[in-house]
Amino acid sequence: MFYCFITVLVFLSSFTDSTEIVPAFRDSILQGNASAAVDMISEDAILMVDSVLSHDPQQVSRILLYFGLQIEISEMEEMGGRQLMIEILSSPAVSGAILLFGISSGEPMIHDERTFVPVGYGLFGERNTIHLELVSEEGFWKIHDFFEILPE
Repeated sequence: MFYCFITVLVFLSSFTDSTEIVPAFRDSILQGNASAAVDMISEDAILMVDSVLSHDPQQVSRILLYFGLQIEISEMEEMGGRQLMIEILSSPAVSGAILLFGISSGEPMIHDERTFVPVGYGLFGERNTIHLELVSEEGFWKIHDFFEILPE
């Protein structure tokens, strides 16, 4: 019981620190806890997935195939964006990519009053960076969107 309590406290404390959200997200996926990872995604981002699912389910089907998932459009519509993200992040292809590409996060930065975390990845010595935008929801940092370069 005590161990579970400490684990919950450590896990929740990472949500309030913008430097820890990306490692916590990555670790949740690698530990097979996609539901916890999805809890670290902003509600607006989940609504964007719902919107794409409603307006262009074929695009979602193509994305799912990229991760080795074959889900019928009717099933996707029933499960909605949150469950769909859990399915994607549960895919062994996602865990494999995280390990293969050596995902690592840098220090958060403020750019035009928005918070971003640079995330490095790459293969064979060549590294690239994307920037994850973080937003605060009810006092907790959440992943909102990603960009190849910081938005103007």
